[in-house]
Amino acid sequence: MASKPRSAIIHDLENHMATNGGGFGDWFVGVTDDPKHQLFSVHRLRSSGDAWISRKAIDDLQAVEVEEFFRTVKKTKGSPGKTSLNHVFVYAYRLKPHTKP
Repeated sequence: MASKPRSAIIHDLENHMATNGGGFGDWFVGVTDDPKHQLFSVHRLRSSGDAWISRKAIDDLQAVEVEEFFRTVKKTKGSPGKTSLNHVFVYAYRLKPHTKP
């Protein structure tokens, strides 16, 4: 997966959220080094029927800045991201009763 700058990731996530419905508060945004593990093992998304997206940032600082933008400005769910050289993926998913934030 090719790396994208902060503005492109924000655009991609906003479009995905608009397409898949709900307000920003119905979404969780986070950063990780392994989006599939985080989404399907930690947050317990289902492989079909759940809306999610992940994008690779240029570096960990940009990934955390995207997560912070969504959490503080758009008011999505999530917890402050921790910078780590490996945490370059930003992910988002629409919250459902079976998901675990």
